[in-house]
Amino acid sequence: MDLLKTIFQGLIDLGPSVFLAIILSVIGIAFRMKPTRAISAGLTLGVALAGISLVVDYMVTNVGAAAEAFVDNTGVSLTALDMGWPPALGLAWGWQFAFLMFPIQIVVNLVMLTFRWTSCLNVDMWNVGNKVLTAFLVYYVSGIVWLGFAVATLQAIFELKNADATRYRLQKLTGIPGVSMPHPMFLSGIWLYPLVKLLDKIIPATWNVDAQKLRSKIGIFAENHVMGFIIGCLIGAVGGYGLSATLTLGIQAATALTLFPLVAKLFTTALTPVSEAATNFTKKRFHDREFTIGLDWPVMAGRSEHWLVMILTIPVLMLYAMILPGNTVLPFGGLMNICLVVPLFYLTMGNFVKMLIGTIVGIPMQLYVATYFAPYFTSLAKSSGDVSTPEGQMLAWFGMDISELRYIAAEAVQLTPVGIVLALATIGLGFYYFRGIARDDQRIRGELEGSHVPA
Repeated sequence: MDLLKTIFQGLIDLGPSVFLAIILSVIGIAFRMKPTRAISAGLTLGVALAGISLVVDYMVTNVGAAAEAFVDNTGVSLTALDMGWPPALGLAWGWQFAFLMFPIQIVVNLVMLTFRWTSCLNVDMWNVGNKVLTAFLVYYVSGIVWLGFAVATLQAIFELKNADATRYRLQKLTGIPGVSMPHPMFLSGIWLYPLVKLLDKIIPATWNVDAQKLRSKIGIFAENHVMGFIIGCLIGAVGGYGLSATLTLGIQAATALTLFPLVAKLFTTALTPVSEAATNFTKKRFHDREFTIGLDWPVMAGRSEHWLVMILTIPVLMLYAMILPGNTVLPFGGLMNICLVVPLFYLTMGNFVKMLIGTIVGIPMQLYVATYFAPYFTSLAKSSGDVSTPEGQMLAWFGMDISELRYIAAEAVQLTPVGIVLALATIGLGFYYFRGIARDDQRIRGELEGSHVPA
């Protein structure tokens, strides 16, 4: 057991950019790519991941300071500090049983591939940390280790099934064939899908003010760097910055919005040759099988809709944090609300208006779930010994992946009435979601193949 823990912990300690670079290189070689091409693809993926992380950190650091100044100016007291996802998942890996989730996810994927229950080969191993976190949260409230891993295993299974049900949606959004998206945050579609369908009925499909359309109508003001500068200046002004600091924040926001699509192109460069090799490999050996490579969400990061909605809703988020009764979380590390905005982008096929509405509707739930789990993260931080918090201060993660599902799981395993009711509702919505999203995906497949698939 100690040897297994040492091996897998060593892999995790490499970090996502190094670890996934190695994984993609190995997969490329396994699919009979030339070693030099496979290693090049792996290194390019590592560069892409590191680049995205650098730009996200750059944006969070600078925009976060403005948001914090805004809160300070109001005098509101919020006792749980939002860490954002890197420290939160870092704490999860500090749990004493964390290493067990690594082999569990691999075995689940291999078994499902063998029995044809999935076509997704999940290479996004860094997000094993998300299953670790689910296992810990369930264990924390139940005191039962195996129950935590049972719920986390179910999460891994449904991530793969969701990747299967949305593969053509991803191909249309990215232009990359043979890939899929098993990231946990897309399971939020179970609860978001009905909202999106309602918005589809209310808002015409033509109401889509994405960056591409803006560019054709208003020219330079729709360019990423110009929009970033304008939005950054507005946030600086709200934060009480002086003229020089406001203009500096504008340049910093413009820099981030300019670099995101440039860095995102590296994902296509890295993944396309491996995808082609995987397709050729499987066609030769499994004439009736098609496999997809399961990736992390940044493969879609080049679309500016994500970042515009995240930035535009920061003032809304801060307002919610100050006025919602019972909220104790000060949003900071998670200001760029990836885990709500990106699933909405996926479900709405990039419709900016629907993404904006869905984000504004969903933020209160995220704040309350972050408040609910704040004692859990604080306890985990103290037990790891790596983080200490002042008396009366807690740690939280605003914008946690599948916030609603983790809250429901935590309540359900305690057999609380609200947990049981919400769990039953989730099962019903799950049937509705998977049936609907799979039907939508087949329609998108027809569009990609130039044929019509009836709704």
